[in-house]
Order: sequence, then structure tokens, then C-alpha cells
Amino acid sequence: MSQTVSETLASFVHRLRFEEIPVEVVQKAKTCLIHGIGVGLAGYDTDFPRIAAEIAGVNGRGAHEATLLYNGSKCTIMEAAFANAVMLHSRVQEDTHNTAHLGTIVIPVVLALGESRGASGKEILTALIAGYEVGGALSRQYTSQSTPRGFRASSVYGILGASAAAAKLLHLTEEQTAHALGFAASFAFGTLEAFAAGTMEWRFENGVAAKNGILCALLAQSGAVATKLAFEGNAGFLHAFAGNHKDPLKCVQHLGKVYEILNVTFKLYPVCAFNQSPVINALEMKKEFDIQVEQIQSIVIEMNDYEANYPGMSSKGPFQNISQTLMSAPYCVSSSLMDGEMTLANLKRFDHETLNQLIDKTIMIPEKTVNPLCNKITVELKNGQKLVREMSITQDFYNFETERDIEMIRDLRKEMQISSEQLEQLIHELLSLENKPNLSTLMPNTTAVS
Repeated sequence: MSQTVSETLASFVHRLRFEEIPVEVVQKAKTCLIHGIGVGLAGYDTDFPRIAAEIAGVNGRGAHEATLLYNGSKCTIMEAAFANAVMLHSRVQEDTHNTAHLGTIVIPVVLALGESRGASGKEILTALIAGYEVGGALSRQYTSQSTPRGFRASSVYGILGASAAAAKLLHLTEEQTAHALGFAASFAFGTLEAFAAGTMEWRFENGVAAKNGILCALLAQSGAVATKLAFEGNAGFLHAFAGNHKDPLKCVQHLGKVYEILNVTFKLYPVCAFNQSPVINALEMKKEFDIQVEQIQSIVIEMNDYEANYPGMSSKGPFQNISQTLMSAPYCVSSSLMDGEMTLANLKRFDHETLNQLIDKTIMIPEKTVNPLCNKITVELKNGQKLVREMSITQDFYNFETERDIEMIRDLRKEMQISSEQLEQLIHELLSLENKPNLSTLMPNTTAVS
């Protein structure tokens, strides 16, 4: 009898060895760590990490297992994973795999468990890669089917990666790892309605996924048993979230051969992944044509229909928070055309009269003929002139090499609460992580408030 999905995933996780992982995969894992932690530290000045840290501090009081990145205090492993995941997700500039932000969930898990268990750098990198590969295998195959049903990819697939990473760091047996993944398949969750409403639920979903991923591994370690058919069963994960449990082993057939972490991309700006290209295109138009706001008659944005129809993307306000503005293509494009930049501060101008007038002049057109991540923006001026710019790229455009990502993180340092020296030390520690016996020299440089 062939292995089930959870058994196949567990076999991969259990047998994964650092020495057998390709060099480019290890390097990408380091880049993900630099990006994830750096972006998280640059999200300090938002409400979400503060709220999460306060809750974690109360629930994890008295424990000294893991560090909260927000303020450097100690709490329980699970509470640290929760709060740190929220922080890594706070400015929405995290890494992306399809529409899942796996790093915001898996990285906090390996940091919390790795710190508490005194894990070596090699162990942490191996667990991190295991998490990305498990979450990525399912995300690659099923995101396009689960997202239109209203399920959020990050928390649905992220908990799978979190449980895999936790199982690896806890040194679970192969059978226990299969049970941990089975629990994760059962505990997976998250909907997209909050994006349309502009409310806060999705801000904390990734934190819950990180926390529960550890719980799944702890349950398995303690002898709890999950069904072997957690994924492909008639009422299992694949049927529930994707409406498709035919040929279930297709999603795991490339494990260890094609590494999904190599397909992880990075965001240049603190907006939704689907708004990255429209913002870049608008910024280039502003620079190329020297567009003046008072000259604009109308703005037309043509985007891939899947992206344009994602909850919140077509919103024209009224806006009350950055959860709404970073999702809105009309807001992001109008703001970029007006200012020639896109920063976290630019997303907070909810009552800006000129900006809102520009947003009102914007039309969104979903187009099946426009490829993902591509777009065309047409700006008509009051004198009748039409300025048109198309952006045609693939996801490789956002698949940065390590040095480029480091430069971007350095540019964000002014929005962090750490010094330039601390940031450089953090980068150095992460780039040489495989040589570290534990995280004792890394964690002091990850605290937002020094």
C-alpha cells in the first residue's frame, strides 16, 4: 500500500539532513530569514505587534523560553511564536509563495523552538527549509483552488509548514511527524472576508497558525494520534479547502527534488503582493512622464482578473486603516502617482482630499488576458493626452538575490528601533547561521526596542 500524503510529507521531513540540502537552498533560507526578521523589525510602529506582544506577555508570564521581538521580554514558546508571527506580518512586506506568506509563520516557529531548545544553526536552517517545503508543496498545488472559495492561503498552508518545522526541531519520529501534520490538516483555518471589510482578523491569523503548528507537534510528541487520511480522505483537508482530493500524491511527488523555497519571492513595498506591480508601474510613470496630480482626468488600471477580484483590491474607500489602503489598488496607484514613492506613512492618509479625489477618478478593469503580476495603467490628462505604461514580468522579477534583499532591508533601518550596527550584526549572524552552536548571539539583535 502506498504512503498517504501525511506519511509522504513526514518521511521527507524526518529524513531531511542539512548536509544533503543544496547550497542554493540553504542560501535562500538565509535570505528568507534576513528578509522576514528585517521586515518584522520595520513594522514595529503599527498596532498589531503591540497587541500581540501584550497578549503574549500576559499568557506567557513567568516563562523564559523564548524572546518577543517587540520588546525583548521572555515568554512561552507558543506565545512567542504567536506574537513574533504577527510582528513579521505587521507591515505586509513579507515573502510570498503563490499567495501564502509562509515565512511569517515558519520563521517565528524555528526562532522560538530553536532558542528554547538550544538548537544549532544547522538544525534551525534544516527545520526552516522543511517548513517551507511542506507548506509550499500544498500551496503550489492547491492555492488557486482554495483561495476562490474564500480561504486564506497563509494560515491554511502555513500551519502545515509550522508543524513540519516544529516536528523537525523536536526530533519527532517519522510516525509522530505524520500525526503532527495530520493535526495541522485538521486545525488549518482562515477566511478572506476581513480583507474586504478592512478589519484586523487576517493580521493575527498567521500568529495563530504559528502557535498551533507547535501545538500539533507537541500533541504528536505526547502520543496523540491523527488520521492517516487527514489530507486525501473524503472529508479531509483537500476536499474541504480545495474541493478536490483526486490524485492527492501529485502535490508531494517532487519533494526533495524541486525545492519550493527557491520559488519564494519578496516584496519591495509594504502593500499587498498583488499591488506590488501596479505600484512599481505607477512610480515609473510618475518618473517617466513627470505627471502632475492637477493634470489627471482619469486613471485606468488593467490587471489579471484573479488578482483584481481578490477581496479589497478594487476598494475606493472610505478608508479608515492601513489594512484597507494596502489592499486597494486604486489607493496604492493614486498615492504612487501623487508622491512618486510608497512608504508605510503613505498608507495612513485616509482623509487626504487630493488623494481621495484621485482615487475617485480611478477605474479597475479585471482582464483574463493580463498575466499574473502584470498590469497596464492608462492616465488620461485633462488636455486629452493619454499616457500608457505596461508592465510585463514573471515572478522571477521578485525573486531577489541575497545582496539585493539585504540592501532593501538596510533601506528600512530608519523605520526600525535598532541601530545600524545591530542590523549589520544581525545580518552577519544570519549569513553564518550554519556555523552557530545556538541562537545566543543572534537573539539580542532581533529585539525591536534595544
